[in-house]
Amino acid sequence: MRKMAWRIRAPLKWCINCNIPLLTPKCEGCGEIGRKIKASPPLDLRPAFEKDLERIWKAITEEFGDWKLTYKLVPKDKVTLLNKVTHVDQADEVILDGWRIGQIYYDLREWKWRFKPLAEGCSRLIEMRRGYWAIIGKSRVKLWEKIPLTEIVKGDLPEEDGRFIAIGNVEERSIGIGVYENEMIKIIKTWKPQRTHIIRRRSSIEEAVNGNLEELERMEKRGKTFIQKLKSKIGKPMVISYSGGKDSLATLLLTLEAQSTETILFNNTGLEMPETIKNVENVKEKYGLNLIIADADENFWQSFEIFGPPARDYRWCCKTCKLIPISRTVREKFPEGSINLVGQRKYESIARSRSPAVWSNKWIPNTISASPIMDWSALHVWLYLTWRKAPVNPLYYAGFDRIGCWLCPSCELAEFKLVEELHPQLWEKWMGKLKRWAERRGYSEGWVKYGFWRWIKIPGDQLKLARKMGVEIKLKMKEINRIPTRILKVKGYSPCKDEYALEAIINSRIKLEKVKSILNILGEVNFSEELQTIILNCEKAKVNINSQGRITILAENEKIGEKVLKETVKTILRGMYCVKCGSCLNVCPTDAIKLKEDGIAIIEEKCVKCGRCQETCPITEYAAKILMKQL
Repeated sequence: MRKMAWRIRAPLKWCINCNIPLLTPKCEGCGEIGRKIKASPPLDLRPAFEKDLERIWKAITEEFGDWKLTYKLVPKDKVTLLNKVTHVDQADEVILDGWRIGQIYYDLREWKWRFKPLAEGCSRLIEMRRGYWAIIGKSRVKLWEKIPLTEIVKGDLPEEDGRFIAIGNVEERSIGIGVYENEMIKIIKTWKPQRTHIIRRRSSIEEAVNGNLEELERMEKRGKTFIQKLKSKIGKPMVISYSGGKDSLATLLLTLEAQSTETILFNNTGLEMPETIKNVENVKEKYGLNLIIADADENFWQSFEIFGPPARDYRWCCKTCKLIPISRTVREKFPEGSINLVGQRKYESIARSRSPAVWSNKWIPNTISASPIMDWSALHVWLYLTWRKAPVNPLYYAGFDRIGCWLCPSCELAEFKLVEELHPQLWEKWMGKLKRWAERRGYSEGWVKYGFWRWIKIPGDQLKLARKMGVEIKLKMKEINRIPTRILKVKGYSPCKDEYALEAIINSRIKLEKVKSILNILGEVNFSEELQTIILNCEKAKVNINSQGRITILAENEKIGEKVLKETVKTILRGMYCVKCGSCLNVCPTDAIKLKEDGIAIIEEKCVKCGRCQETCPITEYAAKILMKQL
């Protein structure tokens, strides 16, 4: 899958005098003009906390077998930042002295973290004569070139294949990095000859706060003004969406400073870790807040049996566990509408970089969403929270970069490993469910182990990983049909000049008693219990549905017939697999929908056939959409 390039870069600099990152071009501590930080865009840098540093130190020690090098390369007494980068799994650039000295990444072949030195890191290895390094009798090397040991002038090489080696030229400047293979060095990355850029001064995050204090005050003032103007202009009650994460915590502090509300809304998806639940309670008590909970309860586990595992390109869980409970709660608590403040930032993703600071969400009617920290980087957030001594979720200090649902398909396997270590009982429950689901469909153990369940259409880098790991990913598995229904056959023909007939067969029995009432949204329904048949009279078509899974349509023309077939199949699926999430109740303008124990019921005389319930239902949005691809 082609990765989209970032077109934005956070405006961060580095003070070489104070050895701290800067939020503005000039250091407020010493007056020095900051230098450009050498890291990949969008430069959404975050501090490396103790657990992060331990992970880095362990990876360096295991890579080079030299514990003395570990603390020389990444000292305890300097600000170290991490910058997330694209990789087959989790990976971060390690930023020190304003330069990326290397990359720490999770190696799925060895199931452990590894450290790969980059240009600055290789320069330091060569200068310190530590780790694995080699000086060759050349000024430059080429990518993928293989260097025989006879060309090495001096150095220190590993005894086993696969280890990284810093490559230096005749002037002992680093020019690339190689991997030791079969008594040769294969060059995997090159650059222009580079010297070291070591800053001897010690530094800390607290010093970084002091060096950016005026900017932090300006940030807070701008955020307060944004919130106050928004409330004055829209004139609706304001609520803060608090997730237990750093960004929503920063938004909360800004709102409290603006004295605009003391109400927070927490969406308990049913997949939150205990530390997050506790943090929400602690924040509520510390600031004396009114807490509203949008509770998804057991929605995920109930819906899993219908939808199958969620995926990055199949996010049914976001609707059933987030949007629908939030929409229902907001509608109950704020019937006249509200302003929903969220901690959304443009450096989090390509999609969010395109979002305005104020927007409306079609899934949460009559609500305006806004983010006062849209232009903040992660470093802005962390320096602000440090300055304000905020009650940060302890999961960040345990090694997590993001806070949210612990089995989210957007997570990397390295994050899942952290969940398993912290809460093995939670992870065991999920693995049990996932393995049983996979076994019933004949998917291999590797499909679960290597997280291929996180996609319906598996991207190229993951397919490459599957080949390396020897996991069989059949072509048909690239787009896995996760719902328990398939269309077996579709046939269309014209029985006469003015009519078009269309026949379809699905591989499931249709529970006519369950679907008859919901079919009212498409037209007049006539149900024969004796014949186990439904006749549906639409405006320009007539539909015959029997309990064996056969659907026959007679329409004015082919275009109308195909449209009616799609709407009929979607509606049948809604009736058969209703998970009682309540999405339809939230949007029905005439209150024509009632939830029964065995599924939904449409009250015919109230239904105006507007179709809004079809648009918001997760069955039609996700499950039916996949099924429609077969048509």
